[in-house]
Amino acid sequence: MKSMIKYICIIGLTTGMLILSGCSGFLDINVDPNNPTDSPVNLLLPSAEVSLGGYFGMASTGLSHIPTLYMHQYVERGVDKNDYGVQGTNFEIEVPWAGLYSATLSDLSQIITKGKDDGNLVYAGIAQILQAYTYSLMVDIWGDIPYSEAIKGTAVIFPKFDNGKDVYTGLYALIDEGITNVSSGTGLEPGADDLFYNGDAEKWVRFANTLKLKMYAQTRLVEDVRDEVLGLINQDNLIGPGDDFELPYGTNQSPDDRNPGFTFEYGGNSTYISPFFYEMMKGTSDDNTLTNGIADPRIPYYFFNQLTNGAAAQNPTAYRDGDFVSIWMFSFNIDPNEGFDQAQSKTVAGLYPLGGKYDDGKGGAVGINSALGNTPQRLLTWFAHLYLRAELALTGVTNEDHRSLFESAMRASFDKVDEVAAQAGAPALSQAAVDVYISEVLTRYDAADNEGKLEWIMTEKWVASFGFAIDSYTDYRRTGYPKLFDGNLDTNPNTRRGREFPVSLPYSTSNLQLNPNAPAQRTITRDKIFWDN
Repeated sequence: MKSMIKYICIIGLTTGMLILSGCSGFLDINVDPNNPTDSPVNLLLPSAEVSLGGYFGMASTGLSHIPTLYMHQYVERGVDKNDYGVQGTNFEIEVPWAGLYSATLSDLSQIITKGKDDGNLVYAGIAQILQAYTYSLMVDIWGDIPYSEAIKGTAVIFPKFDNGKDVYTGLYALIDEGITNVSSGTGLEPGADDLFYNGDAEKWVRFANTLKLKMYAQTRLVEDVRDEVLGLINQDNLIGPGDDFELPYGTNQSPDDRNPGFTFEYGGNSTYISPFFYEMMKGTSDDNTLTNGIADPRIPYYFFNQLTNGAAAQNPTAYRDGDFVSIWMFSFNIDPNEGFDQAQSKTVAGLYPLGGKYDDGKGGAVGINSALGNTPQRLLTWFAHLYLRAELALTGVTNEDHRSLFESAMRASFDKVDEVAAQAGAPALSQAAVDVYISEVLTRYDAADNEGKLEWIMTEKWVASFGFAIDSYTDYRRTGYPKLFDGNLDTNPNTRRGREFPVSLPYSTSNLQLNPNAPAQRTITRDKIFWDN
């Protein structure tokens, strides 16, 4: 944990410099002037891992922030982002783009080079697997990205943008090489400096195989992946219970090693919990009736109500249901009450997604010291793996039992909540309530046709994934599920969508301006990712 604290401080400093620097060179994706080129691999690895978790997380410096909005789990004030209007100049785009290249991928590239040169192949293998994971998510968000010519230092100042499909092809080979190296046992053995798996080579191999499975699942609509998928499943060496790929966080405030999503949420910000997400979990939605009548027992772990027993809010509210207070998506400059300050009245993200408070019904205003903030940043989990398997079975890619896998995925999702609760000293879920919920979902699942079954799988996966929305955003674009809230179809006069759903996110404007080999800015409502069919 001491290593983690140290490197969280490093990443915090780097992020601050990215924000404050007026030097265009700091956005050069080839060179990070704050990363020394002679650092040993056991110091580079935790730095790379912390930056990876941070730049993919839920805070405003994380790439998951915008997808959390567009998957209707968060709502945020602001005319652009509140109406699918993300731009390449937005902080939430510029910082992750620059950070992933100049910090995460740069560190990983150095580990690979040093690991091979010095005979530390286990470190090189871990870095190769992490690099493949990083590039795969960047393709999922941006499509064509610098890959083959990226992170080449002064050898390639202005890298070309490679086709996203070609990048995926290269990543499969990179993962395989990483598996070979991490399994070799050659050179130094990582330990506590490996924040994900503490140097456990077998877990790294299981994660790498599951990453390939995930990538194949995401491309199943545009290419035949049956042989590759069956090969991985028959090999039976995928993520299992206890193998979740997630970055741990601590509870220290100085230096701060808590989940950045927690410090963002509880440090005072403009985000709210989406009423649509809340109503879907409560089983009362007018906009998507799939779950109506089924109350999700995870609500107290997902959301914390600052108000209780009908206490008065600070100001007139835009949306209130009991003690749940929020604002509607698509309501900016429409809802007359949307702009009132509700910092001490609004419902906030709770324990499960980012280490906030468990809602015990007592309420109370929250602040930066209100909770532990040590929930890990989940990235690829046992439950997500099971949902992938259920989808692949249902759609005929495999012959596995989709219903059994779907039930196992749901139970693993609830187990994950209990794991987070136990870490924070919160009560466990009621097993009876969990059984009732799953039984009712399965009853409806059984009654649905195959398209309806797919909707159930993707909707439950979306709910379980609160805290990391990049994969949910990908799932929605390739399957159309869950069915999201549309302000133009709602009877609420205070919600009107003015833009179409973004099928990708814009490139960093700063980088496009610096790189003469960059393409034109993406048209985010039209420029799809290669797997989006």
